[in-house]
Amino acid sequence: MNTKKYLVFFAELAEKGELPRDIYDLMLARIAERGKMTKRIYAEYLDELEKRRLFDVDGAPFDTNKSAKTDGSYVYRRPKNPFWHLWHGTWSTIFKLIGFVGGAIVFGVWHVKGRKKLKKLGACITTSNHVGYLDAVLTLRATGMQNRYIVAAPHNCKRTLGGSILCGAGEVPLPISHKGMRPFNEMLEFAAKRKKAKIHFYAEKSMWIDYRKPRPYKDGAFYYADALDIPVVPMLYCFKKPRGLRKLLHLPKAVIKIGEPLYVDKSLSPRARKTDLANRTFDSAKKIYESFYGKPLVYLEPDPVEAEEAQDNNQPTSNIKED
Repeated sequence: MNTKKYLVFFAELAEKGELPRDIYDLMLARIAERGKMTKRIYAEYLDELEKRRLFDVDGAPFDTNKSAKTDGSYVYRRPKNPFWHLWHGTWSTIFKLIGFVGGAIVFGVWHVKGRKKLKKLGACITTSNHVGYLDAVLTLRATGMQNRYIVAAPHNCKRTLGGSILCGAGEVPLPISHKGMRPFNEMLEFAAKRKKAKIHFYAEKSMWIDYRKPRPYKDGAFYYADALDIPVVPMLYCFKKPRGLRKLLHLPKAVIKIGEPLYVDKSLSPRARKTDLANRTFDSAKKIYESFYGKPLVYLEPDPVEAEEAQDNNQPTSNIKED
């Protein structure tokens, strides 16, 4: 793990007020003790966020340099440009193959059970946990050879050749301003009209590397399920203990679990619909987690002394209600 990047990352979060000062100080102390950033320190960082229910806080550093400017000027597609269609078709096909090969080699996913649930549907929104820089490979593997679009943060769609390739392959960067909402909405409307299209949202928002538990979902994906009148299919990327060659090479063993499609309850008010669907989708992911790992979904509780100190410093210890 890059120690310099993590030191800058923790400092930026603390400066913006997103990371409590005591967690920031703890991370600095741990890195100083070890002399470098380690996986054990990182796991402790996620534990601290979990205890405080700070599920929205970023879990890993990322480079925002040359991020896509989705402020209304970003062009999501060029329907009248034949070269754009050629570019899109080529890279979409290549990335489908990458999903198959990468999913098998990197994550050990050779077969995806439950994919028939996707094949039976027309256009839909899929959701999953966000567990690593390469988990888009699992998304590609899960959705197979369908028309697939992945909604991503603008820094994943940089103004570089690599970013252009990702966008050509179906990544859809989120808008960064109100003005950018219209072209983004138009892009999702276009995608939803395509036969059997899959629009994927990482509904947890932030990425926490190798974190197993599902985290509370944001409403965005479910707002669009209502607006586009399409179902949501919950997925959860689960992990077994690697064995044999995978253990020797320190490669994970993932299993993609796909839930039943869920539909918007039109009897509710528009404001309540997305919250209801988000809750039902999370409950589905929770059941998948509990069935796969054979234990209830329980989040860590803060140490009583730490909780009291956090309250004294006006720092949050929880932002969701327990079940």
